[in-house]
Amino acid sequence: MSKLSYKISYYVLYALFAIILIVLGMFYFSGFDRMVGEYNAPAHTDTLIYLIYGILGFCIVATLVAAVIQFGTALMDNPMNALRSLIGIILLAVLLIVTYSMGSVEAIPTGEGLFTDPFWLRITDMFVYSIYFLLGITILCMIGSSVKKAIS
Repeated sequence: MSKLSYKISYYVLYALFAIILIVLGMFYFSGFDRMVGEYNAPAHTDTLIYLIYGILGFCIVATLVAAVIQFGTALMDNPMNALRSLIGIILLAVLLIVTYSMGSVEAIPTGEGLFTDPFWLRITDMFVYSIYFLLGITILCMIGSSVKKAIS
């Protein structure tokens, strides 16, 4: 089973590399097809953006499927440890809810006028605050790990 999953992931990885290289080649070497404002837009900008959306969606689906399979397997083997593994997901959900509520709805001036959609203003603040918090926790864990290693 392990060998089959390795082969599948190996071929998927190289297929994705090939697709990415082809789309990047199309993007960089096909020239320009239109003006966006005062700037030239490469001919395959939309193709590159759709590729990024597709890869992001694929990664999200693969991660969720793998997490569900791993949780199901752990639930059969050791139900208590499987339920403890949900603590991280619950804490992440709480973090996102708290940082969403901290988000501002104040309009932001852009080159095209004011951006006033309160949902997206809060979503962007939520992501920024969450990244700051998780980065801070990561740095504290790295420092704590180094101190613990130096002491032992």
